[in-house]
Amino acid sequence: MAGKLLIVEDEFVIAQDLKNIVTNLGYAVMGHAKTVADALKKIEKEKPDLVFLDIRLIGEETGIDLARTIDKKYGIPYLYVTSYSDADTLDQMNSTNPLGYILKPFDERDIRVALEISFSKLHRPPSDATENKSTAKNKKATSSYEIIGDSKVVQEALKKVQQVAKTDVTVLIHGETGTGKELFMHAVHQMSARSENSLVKVNCAALPAELIESVLFGHEKGSFTGATEKRLGKFELADGGTLFLDEIGELPLSSQSKLLRCLQEKEIETIGGNELKKVDIRIIAATNRDLTKEVQEGNFRADLFFRLNIFPIHIPPLRERGDDILVLANHFLKLFSKKINKKMVSISKKTLHAFQRYSWPGNVRELQHYVERGIILSDGDELDIAIENGTDSTNESSHQKEFQMKSLEEIEREQIIQTLIFCNGKIRGDDGAASILKLHPNTLDFKIKKLGINKKSY
Repeated sequence: MAGKLLIVEDEFVIAQDLKNIVTNLGYAVMGHAKTVADALKKIEKEKPDLVFLDIRLIGEETGIDLARTIDKKYGIPYLYVTSYSDADTLDQMNSTNPLGYILKPFDERDIRVALEISFSKLHRPPSDATENKSTAKNKKATSSYEIIGDSKVVQEALKKVQQVAKTDVTVLIHGETGTGKELFMHAVHQMSARSENSLVKVNCAALPAELIESVLFGHEKGSFTGATEKRLGKFELADGGTLFLDEIGELPLSSQSKLLRCLQEKEIETIGGNELKKVDIRIIAATNRDLTKEVQEGNFRADLFFRLNIFPIHIPPLRERGDDILVLANHFLKLFSKKINKKMVSISKKTLHAFQRYSWPGNVRELQHYVERGIILSDGDELDIAIENGTDSTNESSHQKEFQMKSLEEIEREQIIQTLIFCNGKIRGDDGAASILKLHPNTLDFKIKKLGINKKSY
């Protein structure tokens, strides 16, 4: 057997269903408890490898009370199984240390995925020889997917990529703006069995609110004003491959419920359509927001968060990556010297020292821009530039950091491009981009020229 499990659940039918699924998957179920007291007796006697833990139980004590006791006294890992997905419950669960969450109603796939991930996390630390082999493999992977860095935090993130890539598990990549979340997404896709199939990207922040459902799920001809032809949505285009939902935290609440249903049922309904279509896709989402906080503030659905957060991968900010700053700086020096056709041999000691002291609120992207700009401005063959604002940027709020990295002009440009793509480049008329954006066609023409948007962009 793969492991001994204890089920703590006060509803007999659910407990039996869970037991049957777990047993069919090759795990040994050592018991079923309805109360905290009963569960503690079984844990003391049997010492299970993993506990399935319901939140609401018979008696005054809850599953969260039991979790705190397990954390303090036994150190046995556990998975929450719950139908409660409100912000308060999420906050209480996050005050403990679960391996993960399973939402009711669940199916065999949910349980299988949860167990595979849980036991992969519970493997013993490798020996020195295995560790060295694993580190070498990770370093090879970083160079293959343009992920540069030897720091421990980057290697840990790469290890998670390798663990999850061969599965179809939903992945949530989170990290500050400019950390390289999209590179890690590409690594997951390229290491997966779907690598030969389509990779479809959606920037949720750049989608006009009125077009989100059409872009994601598609629409039928005549389903709304401007729908002059049938259009496939991103979910259908990604069928058989991977769908990347970038900046998922920006998705409005009104669209989150429909996305949740699609993730649960793996089927879509186009706007104006009258039938459901099954889709076979792997979801990777990314965000620079703290989604737990967004749930607590009512900006993000807790049940959608649980569906996305099956396998989280945290991408560390550059300030936590130690010597990677110098490794990256030298990498960008070689890259942009060749691109700009200006021979640069080294980086001055003063600049290297400034790089190490700076907090890099814009992370890898900011470092990349500094080096590229510095090559243009520097005389001779040595990169010698000053860092603006010194280390004062450590006190900037996350909102300020985000604003620095994406201006209103950039946001406007992205939205215009997305709308032009949707309208097949048409600007005028009821089904044109100007009408959807509520702009005069001449105003939109002016903005397109001003923002440097050409036909290759859409």
